[in-house]
Amino acid sequence: MTYFILLIPIVVLLAMLGALIYAYRKLRFKRFLLLVASLALVPTATWKFYERKFNLEVIPDALEVRTVSYRNEESWGFGPGGNEAGILIYPLPEDVSRKALRGGIKYFENLPPNQDQQSRNWRGRYELWSETPIREDRWEINPGTGLLNVTDYICAYGFCIHIPPDRLKQVNEIISRPGSFYARGRIGIIVVSPEQKLVLYFYNG
Repeated sequence: MTYFILLIPIVVLLAMLGALIYAYRKLRFKRFLLLVASLALVPTATWKFYERKFNLEVIPDALEVRTVSYRNEESWGFGPGGNEAGILIYPLPEDVSRKALRGGIKYFENLPPNQDQQSRNWRGRYELWSETPIREDRWEINPGTGLLNVTDYICAYGFCIHIPPDRLKQVNEIISRPGSFYARGRIGIIVVSPEQKLVLYFYNG
């Protein structure tokens, strides 16, 4: 059975190669190139779709976030022994920002659950919301800047990413000043800044 499963991708690859050879012989060259381009674009578009969906699933649907404005992630290894670290930043819609400013912490405590939460597992579910500055064990304010440094959290296990200085300063101010709201997930921390109309999600592991 195992050998049969291993043979499947080889058979599929050979079938695709055979189909391309047949198409090359039967089609005009321009149409053949169009076919090859289409075959290359479909997997890329599919991957981008699922990647976007995966990145949005860590955000509660009630925040109405639709796009990722900044993404910086790295992984080292796979499976239980692998490590990963990253940060994603999302634009917060204007109307949601206004509701959050009016409602304060109560707005986040009363967010409705995601309809598809079961299929997401833990992603996008947050129960205990707090107001910034973030308070986390072994994560202290830098005496030089007077701010928390998000990389102290992201890089806590020795696996790190480089965040541009201007972006890093913006994130550090959001997580260190009053006016934003945060919650811990099973993996990572979400921070919502109604004033700057941004949602942050960063993690380590």
